[in-house]
Amino acid sequence: MIWTPDKINNYKQASEYTSFHKKLSVLAEPYLDRAWTLADVGCGPGLLSLWLAPMVASIDAIDNDSAAIDDLKTRLDNVILTDRVTADKIRPRLASIEDLEGDSWDVLTLCFFGVGEEILDNVLPLAKRRALIYMHGRADTEGPLASMDDGNKFSVSDMENYLARNDLAYKKSVMEMQFGQPFRGIEDIHKFLMEYESSLEPNEAGTEPDNCAERRVTDVEERIVQTNRYDYPYYLPKSISVALFIIRT
Repeated sequence: MIWTPDKINNYKQASEYTSFHKKLSVLAEPYLDRAWTLADVGCGPGLLSLWLAPMVASIDAIDNDSAAIDDLKTRLDNVILTDRVTADKIRPRLASIEDLEGDSWDVLTLCFFGVGEEILDNVLPLAKRRALIYMHGRADTEGPLASMDDGNKFSVSDMENYLARNDLAYKKSVMEMQFGQPFRGIEDIHKFLMEYESSLEPNEAGTEPDNCAERRVTDVEERIVQTNRYDYPYYLPKSISVALFIIRT
């Protein structure tokens, strides 16, 4: 994912509305220790790191996108948005997975988009105690945002086969969750729909009838519901299944 200001803002609002990253941290808490160090690899704007911080001694929040890391730094510097205890535990770091060779942490977390064997080969040796890998609990998602997913082709069964071949002990936890998009007003809906339309792959929009992309956007628009909330009066539902693998390294 290439993070833009609009994507970061949408991501934060979706997390706030659905408590998505808070729920991810609840899944992880039984497998963490307050004396341990943690690396949140591919952290994006660091929303999971913010929830995990009270559960560990320190977090290196690592991503190769400068916009995401800069946004996290700005948030950590804002005493209104982030308390000092949490901010002092998180160290934002602009780096790719290849840059981490030779580093190590007690625990490593990786949030499930684009997980594959090559990534696992690179990151699992960095975890001294365990790795917490979040990924799609099923091959598809439900709802109108399903087509915006990155089509993660590394399935739960692929992960289980990989761990078995490498003789790694693990536990698995699965939760059904909402991670849809809330909106503060009509203008936000229009901006989102424009971004959604532009995200359609050329082979999807180009090889089908001329009005195909328009129909997809219309379908998304029609699924938006009113919430009766003053902060986010509109919401586009998206249901996903999250599998957490707790891997002993």
